[in-house]
Amino acid sequence: MWKTVGHDKAVSALSQALTDNRMSHAFLITGASRVGKMSLALDMARALNCIGDDPPCGVCGQCRRVTDELHPDVRVIGLEKDSDTGRLRTVISIDQVREVQRDVSLKPYEGKSRVVIFDGAENLREEAANSLLKTLEEPPDQVVIILLALDAANVLPTILSRCRRIDLRPIGAEIIADHLYRLYTTDRQLAEEVARMSGGRIGWAIQATQEPEMLEAISDRLDAVEQTVASSLEARFEYAEQLARRFSQGRAEVLEELDLWLGWWRDVMVISQGKPELVWNVSRLSALQSTSASTSLSQAAATVKAVQRAIDLLQRNVNSRLTIEELMLAVPNVVISPA
Repeated sequence: MWKTVGHDKAVSALSQALTDNRMSHAFLITGASRVGKMSLALDMARALNCIGDDPPCGVCGQCRRVTDELHPDVRVIGLEKDSDTGRLRTVISIDQVREVQRDVSLKPYEGKSRVVIFDGAENLREEAANSLLKTLEEPPDQVVIILLALDAANVLPTILSRCRRIDLRPIGAEIIADHLYRLYTTDRQLAEEVARMSGGRIGWAIQATQEPEMLEAISDRLDAVEQTVASSLEARFEYAEQLARRFSQGRAEVLEELDLWLGWWRDVMVISQGKPELVWNVSRLSALQSTSASTSLSQAAATVKAVQRAIDLLQRNVNSRLTIEELMLAVPNVVISPA
């Protein structure tokens, strides 16, 4: 049974390819952070090694070992910690790729296929990507390589051309809410609110439902967003400095905060278009309406583009402080009335 939720088209195509014995040796799965890329990749790993009647059955020994992260033939490669600083490195190194190449040159240890998942293919160093390209050009038998990336544009064209591409779109809020209500919470209102806040990212929604402190942290960050958009340029630059300092200590947390900026200004646009029922951050409706009243639709749209640009630059390791300061300059002056 496929565990992937909300990506029926991709699941159907992969199921048919598995049935017809025409699975590719390399895939590129793209989509927003926590939209379901890793879930689909692990489903593929289970399906390729399943010994049940209808792969992936989810209950056979092979499927369970993949689920429990114990299968010796399934590996996830991502950013590693620096042994000196203890911080996550910003790139996937050529040494990691070479280790994978040594592994895939051997036959599967206990399963039918070796599956290697690169989590964050855009983080491959150029030399690492070029080395991986050799494996993609002449893939060993019984090996499937799955690359996960936020955007195909950030993957080398030579690698892209050798992969079967699967693009995952944001999932409808109703689908996510139903899934949360059935499996993770008995509070229907909470399920619906989290589903709308998720922006179609089911992985994010599941985590937020299971970890109440995550929703509290998001509320604090949204407070920071509102305070910053209504503050002076000097205060904005102080915020940029603080955010850049945090980025040097942990990229993911800052990128998630910028995702909140993106969602907040997206909501301003939605309200400006007279569709408050589509707002994601329902608890911030008053501030969003106030912001919409003091800015134009074109200003809100330009700010969304500026946030997207900042996220893209940070992912490409451009100077974090300069990038965030540039964003602060692009944010229009806003007046937020008390709720």
